[in-house]
Order: sequence, then C-alpha cells, then structure tokens
Amino acid sequence: MGRIMYKNMDPLEIENRFSDEKNFFYDQEENSLSYDDFVPFLDRLPSKERDLIKLYYYMDKKQKEIAEIFSVTQGAISHRLSRAGKRLRFLRDMPKLNDGIDIILKPHFNTFEIDLITTMIETTCQSKTAELLNIKHRLDGDGKMTQVKIRHKFERFIERLKKNKKSNSDLAVCLKLLVYIQDNLYMMHEVVLPHFDKGYRVRLHKIC
Repeated sequence: MGRIMYKNMDPLEIENRFSDEKNFFYDQEENSLSYDDFVPFLDRLPSKERDLIKLYYYMDKKQKEIAEIFSVTQGAISHRLSRAGKRLRFLRDMPKLNDGIDIILKPHFNTFEIDLITTMIETTCQSKTAELLNIKHRLDGDGKMTQVKIRHKFERFIERLKKNKKSNSDLAVCLKLLVYIQDNLYMMHEVVLPHFDKGYRVRLHKIC
C-alpha cells in the first residue's frame, strides 16, 4: 500500500481556492431562512452576529468586503454568518408554549427550579446558568451551583416532566422544550474572539 502524502498549504492559497463565498463554508440549510424568519429572533443573537447579518443581508455587502473591514479572513466572516443562521433556525424551531413557562411549571416546580429552567432556555449553557444563578441567589459554599450540578438537575427535571406530561398538554410541550435545549446545548453561547472584537464598534460605526 502506497504512502499517503500530505502537502502543507499556505493559508492564502486555501482561501483563494474557496474565495467564492457561495462555496466557502457552505451551509446547505442557508436557504431555509428568509427575511420573515430573521426578524422575530434577531434580538436574541449576539450583537456582533446581528451586525454581520445587517451588513450581509440588509446592506448587501460581500463576505470578502466585510472581512476586509474587520481585518479578518473571509472564512471567519463565513463561519460567523453560518453560526448566526444555526442560531436563528434553533430559535425558529424551538417548541412554543401558549402560556409563560413559569405559570405552567409552578404547580410542579419550586421557584429556584423554575429559575434554573428558564435560565437554561435563555442561555443553553450549563456553566453560564450556574454563574447567573449563583449571582442572583447569592449562592456559595456547598450550595454554589456548578456546571455538573446544573446538568444533573436539568436531567432530573426532564425525567419529572416525563412522568407528569399526560396530566397536562402544556407539560408535554415543556418536556419537548427541555429536551430540545438538552439536544442543543451551547447553541446560544457566544465565543469571544479578541482578534475579531478588537476595534469592532469603531469600524462598524464608520460604515453604518
């Protein structure tokens, strides 16, 4: 069997090969989003992704133009736009409740448990949920929440809903919602990239 040979490629050569933004980091689900899909959920996106969507979809700028504006690669812009699209689809397809989830869960969960559930739905991040709950409820010592504790509690809440879903149709939707979050952990978590963020607002102000 012959040996497989690997060739080191210059990053610029790689980018030039995929400079057509229709193919660069191509997302086959991109066309599943329309303007009407965007609007209700834009405020839930990280601010930088909202800005990129505005530049790309509303101001009709090319990915390469946007990359030059922010001194990053086209790949970085394409990745950010793709990530924003995934978040928008996640928000669009999230199971919807007729009433507020706190009202539905109140007979079955205590105030802290409901707070944990709603924070997980908002952040989709176990560590961020632990951080926010610790601050809000002033938890420390043995009572302090951790990522592991959040995960275990959230899993138990799902099991509890499975046992009670037949008693109330809204509880069945709540169960779908919690399982949906469990299957999409960290979907709304924003990764901070210093090289991308440096001077971001200054450059954006100049073009908007």
